[in-house]
Amino acid sequence: MKVKTPQSGQVALSLQGRDKGELYVIAEVSGGKALVVDGRKRKLENPKTKNIKHLRLLPVNISQEGIVRDKSFNARVAHFLKMTAGKVKSEE
Repeated sequence: MKVKTPQSGQVALSLQGRDKGELYVIAEVSGGKALVVDGRKRKLENPKTKNIKHLRLLPVNISQEGIVRDKSFNARVAHFLKMTAGKVKSEE
């Protein structure tokens, strides 16, 4: 299933740049840009700006998993992306 419209909380795979192949969670979308976090290098306090064209949107959303924005958000996102990475790699 291909996802076309990015939403906050959605998981995305980076397709371009030195972070190619990394998984991120979209924190915010504005215009053609998305602010993405991974919970380790890029935390909610310091998100990375990525062009939406350079992201492959996955049909997974962290809000479906019950992850909310609280003080342990970064740790939960990092753990969730680590678990999701195995599933994404096996599908390719």
